[in-house]
Amino acid sequence: MSLPPFDVRPGAGSPVPLIVALACLVQTAIAQEAPRLPTEPAANEAEPLPRYIELLRVVPVDSEEPIAPLERPLFKYADSARIIAEGAIWAWGSPGRPSAMAKCWRNANGTQTCAFSLTSDQRVIAYGPQAKTWRPEKTQIEPVELVGAPAPDPKDSIRLRQLKEQARRFTAHEFWNPENDRYELRLLPQPVYRYRDEKLKIDDGAIFLLAYDNNPQIVLLLEIQASVEGKARWQYSLARVSSADLRVSLDGKEVWAQGRTPGIIGKPTDFYWHLVSKPEAETKP
Repeated sequence: MSLPPFDVRPGAGSPVPLIVALACLVQTAIAQEAPRLPTEPAANEAEPLPRYIELLRVVPVDSEEPIAPLERPLFKYADSARIIAEGAIWAWGSPGRPSAMAKCWRNANGTQTCAFSLTSDQRVIAYGPQAKTWRPEKTQIEPVELVGAPAPDPKDSIRLRQLKEQARRFTAHEFWNPENDRYELRLLPQPVYRYRDEKLKIDDGAIFLLAYDNNPQIVLLLEIQASVEGKARWQYSLARVSSADLRVSLDGKEVWAQGRTPGIIGKPTDFYWHLVSKPEAETKP
């Protein structure tokens, strides 16, 4: 979308109406231009869902209609230090902010773990193999205004750069192992998913990962939401995909802390829980 030139010639009149018009056009352009999804595959890149994802059925608590998983993982990784192979982040719910995410990996004993994390303000139920069910009793997503963020640019490529710049304001670390050692986490430079959500009035959203090496530990959701007055509001939310004691700081000040999950795997009523299935599970739930 092109914007009208700003006429500063003598006698051209007051620039105030033009400034107001420009502000309205910027907000309209953001709402009309859907952000590109960098993880969306081309038709010839489609992959069949792995069996452990096919065996999962995720539904809202107030509906019987399943929430479909995205067609491919948002991110793949391995972690030799923590004996994790074939790791991947999966998400359920599109378009818009995912309803739930799961960090899935194969264990050394052949079992499969899907560590579910609720990334919506609405609760869901996940039915898995061997009659295992995840039914979180409360949510963890609490959007917080991101103060100091710039006015969102109407151009997608520049807005992507703005999202990356804002993500770099966040730092994180975790405490893990019997010695309670501190491990610094790093922000993966590219968002793994971008979205719009008309229901939540989100004009642009991006999911970033904070990781130990390449192993995701924390999900950072950055969103640009249009307020009733037409002025964009930046906000962020955080979700765990790790059992560790997690800490996140914004501009050097701690803003989020989560203690270790009980028994590492958590409880099936928690917003974060490990669903561990045996390798012989080959029947749908």
